[in-house]
Amino acid sequence: MSEDLRRRVLLDQLNGPNRVLESLDEEESEIGDLPTISRKYPYRHVSLNRPESPDHEDKFGDDSELWRDFFDHNARHVIDKNNISINLYYKLPNNLESPSIPLFICHHGAGSSALTFALLAKELYDRLEGKCAILTFDARGHGKTRPLDRNKKFPFNLDDFISDFVELSTWFYNEILTKAIPSEKLSLLLLGHSLGGSICTFSFTQFSQSIKSKILGVTMLDIVEEAAISALDNVQSFLDNTPNVFESYQKAIDWYIDNQLLRQRRSAEVSVPTLFFKTKSDKVVRITDLSMFRTYWSTWFSGLSSKFVSLPTTKLLILAGNDNLDKELIVGQMQGKYQLVVFQESGHFIQEDAPSKTALTLIDFGKEM
Repeated sequence: MSEDLRRRVLLDQLNGPNRVLESLDEEESEIGDLPTISRKYPYRHVSLNRPESPDHEDKFGDDSELWRDFFDHNARHVIDKNNISINLYYKLPNNLESPSIPLFICHHGAGSSALTFALLAKELYDRLEGKCAILTFDARGHGKTRPLDRNKKFPFNLDDFISDFVELSTWFYNEILTKAIPSEKLSLLLLGHSLGGSICTFSFTQFSQSIKSKILGVTMLDIVEEAAISALDNVQSFLDNTPNVFESYQKAIDWYIDNQLLRQRRSAEVSVPTLFFKTKSDKVVRITDLSMFRTYWSTWFSGLSSKFVSLPTTKLLILAGNDNLDKELIVGQMQGKYQLVVFQESGHFIQEDAPSKTALTLIDFGKEM
């Protein structure tokens, strides 16, 4: 059977599940009856030392209060050996009356930020009636995350992102999660968008055995090795046509919506301001210069599809559109090695364009683990 024919057969098989998902209303979809919340669980707040901030830190984005609509805590975690101070957001469960309390550990893609997961986090928390925890953070080179010493090297190899992710997740699990939730109830789900999907996939084997045993699954959002590597050839053209300065946050939000990089304004109003800082002239300037990643791009996706398919855990791939599966993923799907869902109507930022459907898919995925 030719590769093209295999691709068509596989995608035909997916049409049934996709039609079910497409029939869901973004605002009113139901997941069935869940127990009523019976009590609140006290949160443990973390106070962490902040490193010296750059001059524009106080004028960073328009998210100084917006994050509070989606998370309960905004903190920093310092990893000295990685020369990094990570900005993070999290929410702990307010209901422990469940045999399993999942922690969704979210990693955004290149050029994005932690709050790309804001609407999805709210959907997950609401639909699970507070019986989950959610952690998201700004990766190195993004958002409010900073190097501790700007005079030291601060590289962006895949291994550097992986180290940050494993160290942060391990610290959060040991120092925050296990002090708020009985360890026998805890489970972890790794969720990554684009580059974040690659980081989650390659990180799996780097965790200690005690934490790896708690990981119930890995989910990648709209990332396929073959398509990602091919797209790198067009990145410079994309950068050349992407403004780095806007007159205001509102103008930046409008540009993302008008150019269909994001399709939900309510999400763009939360996530886009975190990508910029305000200057003394009140213009807003993009924080992350994607061109500085150029020498590292080749490390990000090589071997991703085969690694994902072979992970010794349950796996879910959610794609926007259906024309970018590569051979490794087609064969893996036919062999039943992972679950595949396609959102035809979504753009690349699945978690922002379709937060309700993404939450429902993740919850259903969790039920099958």
